[in-house]
Amino acid sequence: MQDSLPAILIPYEGPCHDHGVQDIFIYLRPESNGVKVESTTLKAIKDFPTQGQSLHIAYMANIPGSFIIQQHTIEEHYSLKLRFAKQGRKAFTPTMKEGFENHFHIPFDEAQVIGAFDALEELKLSYDQLFRLWVPDQDFFRIHGQTIKKYGKYFIINYDIPALLHKNNRKTNIFVMILRSFLSYKENHSLMDFIYRALTREEIMSDRMPLSYILHYSKGPFEQILDGIGYVYEHKLEHVPLTNLSFFAYLISKECGDDEILSAIRNPIMEFQTCSGLMEKNLFDYTYGDSFPAAYEKFLQRK
Repeated sequence: MQDSLPAILIPYEGPCHDHGVQDIFIYLRPESNGVKVESTTLKAIKDFPTQGQSLHIAYMANIPGSFIIQQHTIEEHYSLKLRFAKQGRKAFTPTMKEGFENHFHIPFDEAQVIGAFDALEELKLSYDQLFRLWVPDQDFFRIHGQTIKKYGKYFIINYDIPALLHKNNRKTNIFVMILRSFLSYKENHSLMDFIYRALTREEIMSDRMPLSYILHYSKGPFEQILDGIGYVYEHKLEHVPLTNLSFFAYLISKECGDDEILSAIRNPIMEFQTCSGLMEKNLFDYTYGDSFPAAYEKFLQRK
């Protein structure tokens, strides 16, 4: 029974209130998990050239697949993508429809837009076949964090979701860490490139394979909260309170309410007042690579 519970390798340090902090979650995809991948990733982090104590691991755990299934971690993490994969064309906003038409040069109402689960039925493909379905660049479109692949007469929304749900099973586990960084996000992206090159040298991945096939990392402060919802546990195997996550604590200090933060995390597609006027954006995309103050300022722009 103990094997079905998370193994806390480095207990969570708690929130950091220092200027310039970023708590970046890194976790390995279930199919890529293993000692060699873990050790190569950790060595690359250790070898990455930084100044002083600007980078260290603030949490590390190994979370079994059975526990992830029990907690519905994957479904919650990908709830927005799952909604689009299930609802298909019904989930599109007017702005998304316009973006679709501009990219594919076809009226949205005339296109056969279907969610990934309907695509499995229509195309008689397995989860993995749909995931690996190759299309040329012009037949691929991403908007508000959702992906559309044109294959034959169909426009398939979030082709990867069925495989992501299927790959997380009782035989898998997820190795996760929080990298507490005082580097800029530009430097943090450079660190991920450094890890990518290390994994390529060890022939763990080919140089044509995107890093996202091997690991995930938080690409902005709001995504740090999303990652924290599913993957941070205490030794008594309870969730660390969200208010103890660094960016969540930062927002609370700015008098943001718990409910409004979580509502934005769960429904990130919204309108923002920008210098170009009112624009619909995905909160995670809009705050990509931002500092805590910059992400907070954008959060205040929402309508």
